[in-house]
Amino acid sequence: MNFSRSFTQTMLRNFVLRLGIPSFGRCCRRFYKPGRKRFYKNVSITYSEGKGYEINVDRLKLRTPQGQVLCLPSEPLAIAVATEWDLQKDVIRLDTMHLSALCNTAQDNPSQRKSEQVIAAALRFFETDTICFRAEEPEALVTLQQEEWDPVVHWAQESFEMSVACTRSLSAPPMAQDTRRILSQHLASYNSWALTDCSMGPY
Repeated sequence: MNFSRSFTQTMLRNFVLRLGIPSFGRCCRRFYKPGRKRFYKNVSITYSEGKGYEINVDRLKLRTPQGQVLCLPSEPLAIAVATEWDLQKDVIRLDTMHLSALCNTAQDNPSQRKSEQVIAAALRFFETDTICFRAEEPEALVTLQQEEWDPVVHWAQESFEMSVACTRSLSAPPMAQDTRRILSQHLASYNSWALTDCSMGPY
């Protein structure tokens, strides 16, 4: 696949650029070593039967931090990761390649967590999600939260047929047992790659 000439590249280039939230990027830079000089000219994708899609920089295959050849489960994801590498300029900035980091985490699983542990961690996060905490004042903020967050809460309640409790206190609202069961069953339907995006994050 000639990635550099792919029409899809243009679409995903814009998508990846939108992922680069400035504040998040600035935080990440503190934990990454200074970037190395870009050592490749071309980025391409190849499909390996029984393994998945691999990213090539010139004639080298991308590898995870644990030394495995990075194998991606779908072509769109491979194109998105390849786009991140193709967007690098004179210096490779790892802090701008969030999808690559997530994919490395999904494949290496550095913490060796099982799906059940990831789901449990995600449920603990849901219990204290910001969207469930509402302000009492000022009125402008109350209105903004209602306009922006209420549709999300209503969507979740209708889509999953569950209750979502909100509060105006500093204490987390209790999660109904039925809600916990429904969320747990839904997350259990995800594969390890999707669960990485939900809970584990990049390393």
